Amino acid sequence: MEAINPTILEFFSRLDFAEIPIEEGLTGLSFEENPEGEYALVTNEDGLLPVSLDAPLLIAFYSPEGAFLWSTGFKNAGQFEEIWLQGATYAEKMQATAKHRDLMLAASPMAKLMGDDLK
Repeated sequence: MEAINPTILEFFSRLDFAEIPIEEGLTGLSFEENPEGEYALVTNEDGLLPVSLDAPLLIAFYSPEGAFLWSTGFKNAGQFEEIWLQGATYAEKMQATAKHRDLMLAASPMAKLMGDDLK
């Protein structure tokens, strides 16, 4: 199993993420406190374990069966922490993260070009 940088593991452990095996020889950072069985994984932009708290990262949400639901990105772990901690429950954390995604999409160049067509 690949080794997680102790600083990265400590940071995400404080946010209730746990190190889990996701594929043969690969490790992930997962949040699995949803009673319905949905879960979230944190990765870097390449889909691998984060190696720096200052680098961009992604969070992806999955169904209980492991089907991808949606994802969004963050400029760094500090921005992620700020948004993730807005919610106390899994649903609230997911809502805060979705709101962040919606704000990012609304501010994108494509949204500005499309105007009201994206609403």
